[in-house]
Amino acid sequence: MHPWIHQTLGELVAADERRARLFDQLGLDYCCGGSRTLEEACRARGLDPATVAAVLEALGTTEAVSEPVIDWRTQPLSNLIDHIVATHHAYLRRELPRLSALLKRVVAVHGDRNPWLREGQEVFERLKSALEAHMHCEEEMIFSRIRALEQGSTEAGLELEPLLQQAEQEHDAAGEALHRLKELSNNYQPPEGACHSFRALLAGLRALASDMHRHVHRENNILFPRARRLLAEAAA
Repeated sequence: MHPWIHQTLGELVAADERRARLFDQLGLDYCCGGSRTLEEACRARGLDPATVAAVLEALGTTEAVSEPVIDWRTQPLSNLIDHIVATHHAYLRRELPRLSALLKRVVAVHGDRNPWLREGQEVFERLKSALEAHMHCEEEMIFSRIRALEQGSTEAGLELEPLLQQAEQEHDAAGEALHRLKELSNNYQPPEGACHSFRALLAGLRALASDMHRHVHRENNILFPRARRLLAEAAA
């Protein structure tokens, strides 16, 4: 029995983020569902855990590395926070308005023939507003406290745990919204005769979901647990 089948999805991706792509392809949720073991997640999807573990192991020697693999479990938390803001938050601030405008155009032209677009627009706009507020809270309240906590501040941990719990709940809500968009769009499949804008919208929604998986994984499975360990050490 492969030892990896008893590790959680979050632990496996934290050790090597190249594994995230395979989990995405297999429909294994390693961000909000990152606390499940590989065996549990595979059984739920009707997959053989040993086979998936073997494929994961092969990735380390067969998959090309386009950029250095950073082990965020050992990097300073301030570095991880900088990466999240510069990579994922910057992406959302750029893509959410673009997708919102694109969705508006597509609904105006194709909404009558594709009724799901109108519900999709409502789901997306709620998601957009929620993520914008979420990022502001993280940057102004959560990340600043974690940075100070890492520097040894004894007061930085005040009210941090409730904020982390709130952020995790918001991650779950965002995951549900993204899942609904995937359902409505039939897994982002363009209908027959879809124009360039329609195809660009679906590609953008797929990319948004993929980036959010990495984003939430880095917070739920690495940043927040490490911050909680600092809180425990400070309390001790």
